[in-house]
Amino acid sequence: MKIDWIHLTKQYDQTLGSRLGLLDFSASIQTGNTVVLGEKGAGKSTLLRLTSTRMIPDDGRIVFTINSDSAFIWSKSHVRASEFSNINLLNEKMSYVPKVKRLDKDTAVEMDLKHRAYATHVSNPKKRVVEAIAKWGLAAYRHTPLHHLQGEVLNRYLLAHSLISDPLIWILDEPTLELDEMSTRLLCYELQQRHTQRITLIATSDMHLAECADDLILLDRGMCRRYGKKKLLTAGVREGTVAAWYKAMQVFTRVKSSHP
Repeated sequence: MKIDWIHLTKQYDQTLGSRLGLLDFSASIQTGNTVVLGEKGAGKSTLLRLTSTRMIPDDGRIVFTINSDSAFIWSKSHVRASEFSNINLLNEKMSYVPKVKRLDKDTAVEMDLKHRAYATHVSNPKKRVVEAIAKWGLAAYRHTPLHHLQGEVLNRYLLAHSLISDPLIWILDEPTLELDEMSTRLLCYELQQRHTQRITLIATSDMHLAECADDLILLDRGMCRRYGKKKLLTAGVREGTVAAWYKAMQVFTRVKSSHP
């Protein structure tokens, strides 16, 4: 199983001019936990939205290879050709957790989790929902409408919802924002359990969470500055941590930018 990003470009149209999301981004990841790092505006969320098929690239394509007999392509040309049946099949294998502050839905927490379980054809859906509610501390919010959720409770719900279907591809945008220590530990445990069998793509500024990575991608102004195995990249810094490597790369980038 792997994901190939091939010459991806995305630019946002704004009233006062365009803003770059990604510029000719190419990389490839396989099974494991891949963490995307970069300063604000580097293109992390853009990469995740494109990969989750919530956004269409202006140029380039994304190739999802599930197995030797199953591959999916996401690009502007495929959208124009209305090849949505394959994308629907892909989306059944994928869960995306965006950064959101509120949901605009009246459905209660437990009912919405049940809808997700039945829609994704999980085995024993009622049991799966009960287990998810217990695991993520949502028992007190079972009957709470989704639009009332906020902060940490909303984030715990989004994580529970995304895992109901046990997705082959799990995409997380700043998942530890507002999470308490216990919930963050649970998230790290989930990442450790999944990393040998699934693809997980995480954009984060949480250096503790980044230590769960098997692979790292460093974005800078919409471009891929570095990517590779965490253990190889961090071996180049004395501390051997993702935080130290990231700091060193930021210093290197600033020095390089000041000496054309």
